[in-house]
Amino acid sequence: MPKRKFEGPTEFEKHLKGVDEIIFDGFENMTERPQGYEDQKVKYSGKKGTHTDIALLMSDKRTWIYYVSDFYDGSNVDFGLFKKEFPPGKGWFKKKKIIVDLGFQGIEKLYEAREIIIGEKKPRKSEGNPKPELAPEQKERNREVSRERIYVEHAIGRLKRFRILKNRCRLKCQNFKNQIIGICAGLWNYELNLNN
Repeated sequence: MPKRKFEGPTEFEKHLKGVDEIIFDGFENMTERPQGYEDQKVKYSGKKGTHTDIALLMSDKRTWIYYVSDFYDGSNVDFGLFKKEFPPGKGWFKKKKIIVDLGFQGIEKLYEAREIIIGEKKPRKSEGNPKPELAPEQKERNREVSRERIYVEHAIGRLKRFRILKNRCRLKCQNFKNQIIGICAGLWNYELNLNN
């Protein structure tokens, strides 16, 4: 079963003993539109354009799922979840190579790691630069990062084979949904273990 919470860096290091490289990503599960206006605001994901729950997942290049967080409201973002689950300044990743996407912009300022791999962000549009573009070297770097981190997308895809995580979820009990995501991740790890 994947880990759901870490008490501190010691437990994190013990759980990932022998693993040098980890990939993080967030993924969203569509949920029913809540009744109240305030509830609708906290569940609404601007990225997906609908009401969702969002969770953080940690995998490696075998698509083995080491960790999956509880679901949070859809208005949260990937890096915001990351900071909640792994508070900065504790030395979580000192011995690890971390691969993330642009949703984790600013990770290198808050976290120490052996190596952090993240893509290049396109510059903002301005009067001086009305059509911002990345340089060819930056585009190539982004392609390389994508090749490195695609495995976490595959892990998320394996989770979404279970239709309860793919289709719009009608469950109201958050604890039950959190149990479901943990069980689905555990089933994928079990299948991966059998295939190996």
